[in-house]
Amino acid sequence: MIFASNVFLFLFLPVFLLCYYIAKDHWRSYVIVLGSYLFYAWWRPDFLLLFVAISYWNYWFGLRIKARVDAGEKKIAFRLLTVGVIGNLATLGYFKYANFGADVLVAVLEPLGINTFTLEHIILPLGISFYVFQALSYIVDIYRRNAEPTNRFVDFAAYIALFPQLIAGPILRYSLIDKQLKNRTHSLELFSLGACRFMLGFIKKVLIADSLAPMNTLFIGGGGELQMADAWFGLLISALQLYFDFSGYSDMAIGLGMMMGFRFAENFNQPYIAQSITEFWQRWHMTLADFLRDYVYMPLVRKRLVGMLVGLVITMVLSGLWHGPSFAFIFWGLFFGIAMVIERKLGIATKVNTPYNFWRNARCMFLLASCMPLFFTGNLPHSLQVYQALIGLNGIGSLDLYWFGTSAMTMTFTLIALLWIVIAGGINIRYYASTGKDSYFMQHVSGFGALLLWVGFLLTLTRLAANSFSPFLYFQF
Repeated sequence: MIFASNVFLFLFLPVFLLCYYIAKDHWRSYVIVLGSYLFYAWWRPDFLLLFVAISYWNYWFGLRIKARVDAGEKKIAFRLLTVGVIGNLATLGYFKYANFGADVLVAVLEPLGINTFTLEHIILPLGISFYVFQALSYIVDIYRRNAEPTNRFVDFAAYIALFPQLIAGPILRYSLIDKQLKNRTHSLELFSLGACRFMLGFIKKVLIADSLAPMNTLFIGGGGELQMADAWFGLLISALQLYFDFSGYSDMAIGLGMMMGFRFAENFNQPYIAQSITEFWQRWHMTLADFLRDYVYMPLVRKRLVGMLVGLVITMVLSGLWHGPSFAFIFWGLFFGIAMVIERKLGIATKVNTPYNFWRNARCMFLLASCMPLFFTGNLPHSLQVYQALIGLNGIGSLDLYWFGTSAMTMTFTLIALLWIVIAGGINIRYYASTGKDSYFMQHVSGFGALLLWVGFLLTLTRLAANSFSPFLYFQF
């Protein structure tokens, strides 16, 4: 089940919220678990067993690790943590990387004349990259004494299964949400703000991202036939679609959480106004960046396993591998890591609150464009074809591919998306200049803004009624 569907909007969500609010506080975790399991099983009921098994695995280890830590048996607690982490990573590795590993092994052995083998295609369980990370944060936070384990399995299951962010984040951290699981505030004001945030994300996903999808399909499917103008315009379209699709999902997830009394961490902060690759990573998929910093980068550096710069490159390569099992994603992560090291060496790495400069922003966007073909295609040979087109080896070309391959309405939404990026980015820049804070997010909606939001939402509903199924792009990760 996806948020941008009639079944979710007009059946699942109203029924769930009704059951949630009429239930007493003690029973609301049960409502969350049952509703979330139904939400997940709507896709593949058989993978629900894996989901429950991972939940219980980490719940069991959390209690044992806590008992050993309290008893002063740190070595035993660390061994338990190690087994728990290995179990999680082994599960993720099997479902996400087994086919990739087998393909690489076959490619290495075949030229040597060694008999190769085949591996049945393994289906990637929806959301496994996200909920495994959440489970990992639980047992690690308990070992570090950053959080107390819950004694009720249903509360832990609710944390792992919480359907608003179950499929594509934001990635929850147990240490940041454990108190909300036990006691959270429900109010009409918070519910209203959550509804507005959901509508904003709904508009970004269905009205804008899905409108750009036909052009993105032409770009990705163009392959070796793309010419320079088509390639650069397609790169722009893909960047816009990915942002509005994923940030739209995050807005909907955060909004749904507010409607249930939860405050999730923000996941996007106008990434296209970044002035360095370092700053871009601080603005894009922020919960993943924070997770990798606290659970990968900092342990590597603090234990002096590697230096800071090497640790940064390793972390970014792992972030690429997390996004997908292919060499394209690995090289994408490597590009990010090397770029961030160079920026630090040259002293040009900016922060979120660095005063805005257009030329720094332009330089960052060019560097970003230099690596994103790897990300958009997820395939190394395919990305090389795009690079050939970008530098004009296939000819200069025109935009006929998009003019004649899509509708005028589709092209219009390109302009709407660009205006949205510019206006939102401008508001963001002025916000920093006036307050000096390091975040800009919707805090309230009223007056003309509320009217505009409702008009956009109703217009988006009409588009949803006419459209076919359109999954979120990050479901593939």
